[in-house]
Amino acid sequence: MTAPVAEPDETSERPAPQTRPSALEHAATPLSGRPWFVRLEYALLAATAVLLTLFTFLFFYFDIDYQRLTTYGYVGLFAISLISAASIVMPMPGAFAITGAGAVLDPVLGIPVPLMVGLVAGPAEAIGELTGYGAGYGGSLLFRDRPLYPRVQAWMERRGVLTMFLLSSFPNPLVDVAGVAAGAVRMPMAHFMMGVLPGKVFKNVYLATGGWAGGELIRHLLG
Repeated sequence: MTAPVAEPDETSERPAPQTRPSALEHAATPLSGRPWFVRLEYALLAATAVLLTLFTFLFFYFDIDYQRLTTYGYVGLFAISLISAASIVMPMPGAFAITGAGAVLDPVLGIPVPLMVGLVAGPAEAIGELTGYGAGYGGSLLFRDRPLYPRVQAWMERRGVLTMFLLSSFPNPLVDVAGVAAGAVRMPMAHFMMGVLPGKVFKNVYLATGGWAGGELIRHLLG
């Protein structure tokens, strides 16, 4: 009499479910084991951090008056836009500076003032928003205790580029939260900039247009 043959356990042959690594596990992975484009993004973030540190140092070292910074022309506008967008926690009146620039700056090479302001301040603000993106990419818990963060992160996972464009196209505090969420969900930097850059340019053009129109009206009334 032969002993009964035990049937194989189907559950033991099933492959273990694969889990997606968390943001903290991804941050702990050595750079040498990551694809080249991931290492490139870290290099770009480091270069951005150096640039922002330099601008901030010059801003405070030379004791530049924030309200008079637009008198330095479009170079001053670029600097103030960069610093304002890079300041995640401390609010800075960047929209006020953009509107004022539209009223006081002059055209360059025949380019209207509102468009010129948008083309200068838009890229500066887009670069500044990389501070929040870098914080989220590095596993920072910044803003994650806010009630709206889970919803914003869900937007980023479904329609990241569109979300960044819409939130960048008008002044609002959620753009900083979205930047952190974009980094946390590992949104490629190119896709992040595809949403932020046109949104910032669009926003600054219409803010500067309002400032330009107001300035023209005042000059007309004053004769």
